[in-house]
Amino acid sequence: MSPMKKLTTGLVMTAILGLGSYARATVTIMIAGSPELWQSLALGTYDYGNCVLASKCAGHYTATFNLTDSRPKVVGGTPVVDTGAIWIVWDNDGNVWADIKVDSITGIRCYFANPSCQAGIAAFPNPATLISAALWGPDTVPPAAVQAPFTNGAGVSVNVAATDIRPEDAAFAQCRVNSAQGAGKTEPSPDNLDGLGYGPANPAGACAAAGGQLVGNAIQTGYPASTSTTNVVAFNITGTDPFTKNDIPAFESFTVGAAPIVFVFSRNGGQLAGLTNATDSQLQQVFSGALCDAAAFGLPMSGIAAYLRDPLSGPMNVAEATVFRRPIQYTPPAVLGVSQETGVNGANPLTGNSVPCMSSTQNGGRWRAIGNVEEIKSVLNSVTNNSIDGIGYTFFTYGNVWSIANSANYGYITLNGIDPIFHLYGTTYDPGQPAIAGVSGVLPAAANTPCAGGFPCAEYQIWQGGLSYPNLRNGSYRAWSYLRLISTQKLMADGGFFAGGVLSVADSAVALLVPDFVPYGPVYVGRKNKPSFRDPGLQLLRSHYQQLSPGSGQAIGAAPANMVDTGGDMGGCILSVYDLATQLIQTAPGSACVQR
Repeated sequence: MSPMKKLTTGLVMTAILGLGSYARATVTIMIAGSPELWQSLALGTYDYGNCVLASKCAGHYTATFNLTDSRPKVVGGTPVVDTGAIWIVWDNDGNVWADIKVDSITGIRCYFANPSCQAGIAAFPNPATLISAALWGPDTVPPAAVQAPFTNGAGVSVNVAATDIRPEDAAFAQCRVNSAQGAGKTEPSPDNLDGLGYGPANPAGACAAAGGQLVGNAIQTGYPASTSTTNVVAFNITGTDPFTKNDIPAFESFTVGAAPIVFVFSRNGGQLAGLTNATDSQLQQVFSGALCDAAAFGLPMSGIAAYLRDPLSGPMNVAEATVFRRPIQYTPPAVLGVSQETGVNGANPLTGNSVPCMSSTQNGGRWRAIGNVEEIKSVLNSVTNNSIDGIGYTFFTYGNVWSIANSANYGYITLNGIDPIFHLYGTTYDPGQPAIAGVSGVLPAAANTPCAGGFPCAEYQIWQGGLSYPNLRNGSYRAWSYLRLISTQKLMADGGFFAGGVLSVADSAVALLVPDFVPYGPVYVGRKNKPSFRDPGLQLLRSHYQQLSPGSGQAIGAAPANMVDTGGDMGGCILSVYDLATQLIQTAPGSACVQR
């Protein structure tokens, strides 16, 4: 059945079944985490009304909910609350699935916390239609029985994390953030950035232990008039919970796909009008505060703004490990590159004039953004807020960049000469590349697709040759990461994610509807005039390594062995799947891959 026919079926089914009510409903799956997976998992769960279990889906809903970590109460503190967009899908048998969109490391913290975080709201607001009705039909208000688990005061416990970095890498990041600024106790780094200073009572780079500072200082936004923060809260991925001493839940990692980090910028202020490419070293100059000036990119001298994500975000850590400070772990005295956090020195919030940043016109600087929405808003409003062009970064998805897409005022760059989205930068070689006369690197939007100017639109129509993100797939663009789900095999099976369930439909969605990332496994989909369309999936691996606490040198999680999906992998060597037989792993991130 074609996507649009299935969509029509889903709309009719929603209209017929959306009036149903139940005596009780059970939330089978409660996901928290990555924005990059949020929409595709919604589409995979709903599957045009053909729900993930035997019963047909009755309806879906989106709004903004709270995500509460109650553990700080154990040590005399108060619960920590994050907020995020949620989708909820329910069927006629009272099964419910949901996903709240926060950052990856928050999602991982909420999964490994024991007790886990809970998603809820005092009362359901009106449907917010946060996913286009063209993709899955209109939102409807859930029946009372579906609402009840989310409004009962406690909320629904997280049992799946959606993430763009592995748990070991997320744990490393929170140890680095929730500790004193400086070099670690063992193998001290020459840049003194093993610890970033948001948990000053803990030794630099050391993971917070019982009796230590388990709740650090919240990271504040530098965006004007915003009160956004990132909560700094300890968690473990093995052993016992640092707050409650309860056992940490078991987990497995399920890879869904891969997405590129893309550097985006404004050019309506004139300072970055000629920017098309940057090298690692040029970006390191700007984001480290060494030179907040267009001259860093070989352009005429003038101050510019650099927008940094907070160091507990997945995009920041992937960018840090692939572009800026490589490797994250190291053999002294080497640190390859320069960290984005250089010179921040505890400035909280980080704003343009809170720390020095050299620029020819004295108005260049660095600002902190909390969350992807603020990062893109910072670029969008750079000239309005700071009177200069600005540059930031994000995982590319059509949804992440929509507000600055299809506009000559904004763009993206090649990294070391490699385009992260299309085959050839500044051309219309790919049918879905924007064509604005005299302007290179315009970000693509739904309006640029060759599918009647909107979504749904299949990847084979957007890219020449039929496959999305060609330079990520061929290994030449290296700033990317896997997208994963963290849970247990049993729960994922019971929740309908396997055997042609959610993950299969989600892969089809990113091949045929909104190609936001590269599907991990092969996708076979029938299409008109051809027996099938086949996306082979990602044919690359990131080599794994033992992630260590930068403050103590203690191992975080299990060591990698024989390419089992364990250990850290952000910034790991890029390998072909055909290298799997040689069991290539890394001794440390940034080191050569060696055969075991």
